Amino acid sequence: MLVASIHEFVTIPGRLVGMGHDVSCSVFAQKVSLPGTEHYNYARASIVYEPAGLPDGIYSVTFDGTTLRVQRQDGEWISLAGGSPN
Repeated sequence: MLVASIHEFVTIPGRLVGMGHDVSCSVFAQKVSLPGTEHYNYARASIVYEPAGLPDGIYSVTFDGTTLRVQRQDGEWISLAGGSPN
């Protein structure tokens, strides 16, 4: 019997650290269950709320045990290679 994964979009609290800042943020991501387990991964993670005035540069964003490297460039967030899965 083949068990399909469950996909749902969630907004979860996160933490941005970098450029001398350590602040709260919100992350919008697709939560994907791993079939046959109680585990899940996240896909398509985007920072959807962060305090105003953060400078461009390299940050890490942590949410629900997942840490990703991101870069703020001209007010936009870009995901960088590397990071640790949950």
